[in-house]
Amino acid sequence: MVSSKKDIKKIQKDLEDIKTDLHNYDEPAYDPKIIELWQYVKERAAKHQLEKMPIDSIKDFEKGMPLSQLENAGFKNIYVISNYTPEQFLQIKGVGEKSAYLLKEAVEKVKQSVHIRAKGRIDPDKLERLDFDLLRTIYLKRKLVVDAEKVENQIEAFEQEFKQDFSVIEKQKNIFMKLFQNAQEKEEVNAAIEAVNQKGVEQKFTDIKSAYSAIKEFEVTDDTLKQDFIDNSIQYYTAIENITGYTNQKQADDIPSELVEAVNNVELNVDGLDLTLRNYQEFGAKYALYNKRILLGDEMGLGKTVQALAVINHLNLNNQPYTIVVCPLSVVANWKRETEKFTKLNAFIYHGNGREKVFQEWLDKKGILITTFEHTRNFDKSLIKELNMLVVDEAHFVKNPEAKRSKSIYALSELASHVLYMSGTPLENKLAEMKQLLGVLQPDIANKISKELHLLDPQKFKIEISPVYLRRNRADVLGELPDLEIIEQWSNFGEKEEEIYDQAVSEGQMMAMRRAAWKGGTPEASPKLDALVDICDSAKENGHKVLVFSFFRDVIETVQEHVTEAKFPAITGDVPNDERQKIIDEFTSAEAGAVMTAQIIAGGVGLNIQAANIIILCEPQWKPSTEEQAIGRAYRMGQTRGVVVYRLLTEDSIDVSMLELLGEKSKLFDMYARDSEVADIAQRQMNAEALLKSEEESEASMTKQVMEMEKKRLAEKQAG
Repeated sequence: MVSSKKDIKKIQKDLEDIKTDLHNYDEPAYDPKIIELWQYVKERAAKHQLEKMPIDSIKDFEKGMPLSQLENAGFKNIYVISNYTPEQFLQIKGVGEKSAYLLKEAVEKVKQSVHIRAKGRIDPDKLERLDFDLLRTIYLKRKLVVDAEKVENQIEAFEQEFKQDFSVIEKQKNIFMKLFQNAQEKEEVNAAIEAVNQKGVEQKFTDIKSAYSAIKEFEVTDDTLKQDFIDNSIQYYTAIENITGYTNQKQADDIPSELVEAVNNVELNVDGLDLTLRNYQEFGAKYALYNKRILLGDEMGLGKTVQALAVINHLNLNNQPYTIVVCPLSVVANWKRETEKFTKLNAFIYHGNGREKVFQEWLDKKGILITTFEHTRNFDKSLIKELNMLVVDEAHFVKNPEAKRSKSIYALSELASHVLYMSGTPLENKLAEMKQLLGVLQPDIANKISKELHLLDPQKFKIEISPVYLRRNRADVLGELPDLEIIEQWSNFGEKEEEIYDQAVSEGQMMAMRRAAWKGGTPEASPKLDALVDICDSAKENGHKVLVFSFFRDVIETVQEHVTEAKFPAITGDVPNDERQKIIDEFTSAEAGAVMTAQIIAGGVGLNIQAANIIILCEPQWKPSTEEQAIGRAYRMGQTRGVVVYRLLTEDSIDVSMLELLGEKSKLFDMYARDSEVADIAQRQMNAEALLKSEEESEASMTKQVMEMEKKRLAEKQAG
């Protein structure tokens, strides 16, 4: 309890001391250490790179080097001589004085080149003390800066609340001087003391001290850091990029510096956007805003959808709220899901019965209207008084100017103030198609490009198209991320498929439910099949091979029927081991774009298929370990390229219920995705068995629960 001026002075002094110390938790206080630690991470990456560079790499930087003498002396890589002085080189038999100095210069050039290009990476399965120190500093900055601001706000509120009373209490005199203090002033002092106590001054001061002590005493364990990095790695890398200026972006090589500067100067408003953009994604969004009508050609897996949503969100915040997204039917549901997950924008699907009502709702409520290429011909464009943004996903589908859907998209493009075409297909290899699309977006630029320019001066060609075409490859911008990425690809049922599914649910046919999304018969009638065909086509365009897994033989037969490149015999339980290896050998020697199919219970075990780096899982499995083993066929020692796994999933189906029930088990699947090397598969599988013991009993229980969930869903659907 406060009883005197002395108590107030003590509180005020303590608060001043706390405020002074809180400056140590300001954002800039952490940055020098983060910069220093990240430099060490980059140096480590450079060291590993130098260790992999053979001695003869020097000849790329300096001719006439005594390489044979170095090799004869037992030097195997650049790193072992990276810190040699000319005097040390002179000690090597056959190396003269001039060569010694030239060697030193050449090695320094190699080191400089490697250090500039080194891609720092934090591997959660190989964390060193250096990594923990860096993660801890970023974690503390992220948490304690916010906590410190809260305490500062508490102090400010405390001082405002008690300022007047404290100023009165400060008039209190000591025992001797009280004899000369008038009665009114004494009463005022006593009243102020009573007032602050009634307002809970002591408790509020105690709360501030407790919050401050929590900051001072806060500690985070290595295990917590590791898990937080696994869960939020994008936040860590974004913090590193923002603080150190480190980035893997390579677009500046093909874009004039003045355009790069202009794009970077765009102020991107990310309020309401529930995700953290990577630097290259932020650049892509700004690029679209600055150039207004562009083709984003990023390779698959780089988040073109996220970049589009960032642009749409920005325009919405600037009172430009009307957007239309046109995409294949197979990804309509995925667009809606991503919109609702990452933004606060309204999302409307214009497809099927009731679509005209949805169209009017979009006009009334604003937001994103998601539709297919074919349906763009159905709505009345004259009703669209304002179209701020048009996004065309898989824009290569409108490359033919004579096609009806192309004409419809071109007409919409004329209405929109901002147009974003997206395609992961490397269109620079198909100049006529590229020129057609660029001609819709920015005809002046399209008229400047030609086959001759493309062939004779590719750098000038890239500069010419730089205001309208932006493409980044995974290797360019994701150097620090794990080599395995898992992408959930959501779609809806086709009309016929939904009827088949509902019938299977009513009859309790679990196996029929799991494959109903493949019963449309054609890609046009089966969104899941359409998505698979699109992934395979994109993989071929980008020089990848594909491995498709399903539990069901008839699903595999459907894939083989509709995917041209799936010309190899399917690996099923009936195929003998020696025949399986022949199939794999043929697949391995096949050209890019080859697709191999396998039953997940047959091809998912005991085979090495490193030739594939795109994996498609046609449906969820009851055991995460089943999917893990299947992925392990391609993602293992000997795989030199990053692997992308697509999980094909259907909205409002058993897929959703299975994923919900798998719950904690799916963490094992995520854990597998973090491994950058698969050197110890046996050990991880032992861990899997420990985590997932009694899987058979668990599967039986889940099967029953899933059936109950789907019957309930069907009943609600029929009642509604």
